[in-house]
Amino acid sequence: MRLVRILFGIVLVAVVFSSRPITYGQPANLEEQKPTEEKSIIGLLLNVDLKARLISMRGPDQKETIFNYNDDLQVVSPDRTVQGLTGKPGAQVRIHYREERGIRLATRIELLEKL
Repeated sequence: MRLVRILFGIVLVAVVFSSRPITYGQPANLEEQKPTEEKSIIGLLLNVDLKARLISMRGPDQKETIFNYNDDLQVVSPDRTVQGLTGKPGAQVRIHYREERGIRLATRIELLEKL
């Protein structure tokens, strides 16, 4: 009887371990696996908040859209800095961005017209 219990325990452990998928090194959720698609939008620059690292613009739908940015932001303008955009409200810009967890992260901003 004891031998039957031991064999049953071994078989049970083998079934449990063989039925679980191996997920070591894989993300827990498949959304993390998808590369985030980069989008772009053209509109009028409204404000650049250097402390909060936010850029706001009015898009083609006339709604204000806010983007976060970090040190990796590429700025295509004469002075190539975010600080240089603070004095250009009303300028037409194209912002390239990714959406991650509901947050728009600007990756590149291009000044399209000079004021």
